[in-house]
Formats: sequence, C-alpha cells, structure tokens
Amino acid sequence: GLEIKNVSDDDVNAVTWGVFPAKEIIQPTVVDHASFKFWKDEAFRSWVDKWASIYEKESESYSFLHKIHDSFFLVNIVHNDFVGGDLNKCIEDFITNHKELISSIKI
Repeated sequence: GLEIKNVSDDDVNAVTWGVFPAKEIIQPTVVDHASFKFWKDEAFRSWVDKWASIYEKESESYSFLHKIHDSFFLVNIVHNDFVGGDLNKCIEDFITNHKELISSIKI
C-alpha cells in the first residue's frame, strides 16, 4: 500500500510502552520499517479474519470492520522529544506537507 515516511528503510527507533513513575519499563521495543509493515499486515488481517468473522455479513459491524480494512491507514509516529516537544505540531506539519495527497484519498 501507500507509504509516506521520513526515515529510511533501515532506520530503527527505540521506544517504550507502559512507563509509570517508580516502575520499570513494562514493554520496551523497537520500531523499524520491516516490523511496522508486519504489524500493519497483522492488524488489517485481524479486522477481517478475526473480528469481522464474528458478525453476520449484513451487520453494520461487519461492514465497518471491512471499511477499516479497505480504507484506513495505520500510522506510526515516533517523536523523541516527549518532554519539550510538540506532538500536535508534528502531526499538523505532516498534514500541511501532504494536503494534496490526503485530499486525494477516497474513503
């Protein structure tokens, strides 16, 4: 599918999940291009193979999950300045820099 990225295919970012005061990191991980593509495929496949399969084909839930599969994007943002950074500006800059592409997407 369509990929927009500001890193090369071999860049790796160390990230953490579940950070709580006075506790160890619950799940450290890395984010890289190959892993992200695997996660994307797994997530999108799960929406139709696992979740949609529990609903009747004529149901709104079944249709909604297939719409996600067919038209949504999985986005991964690594913003390394979590203390002084501005994640909203990071997202706004992305939207500003890709307005034409974003407006061309049919959902």
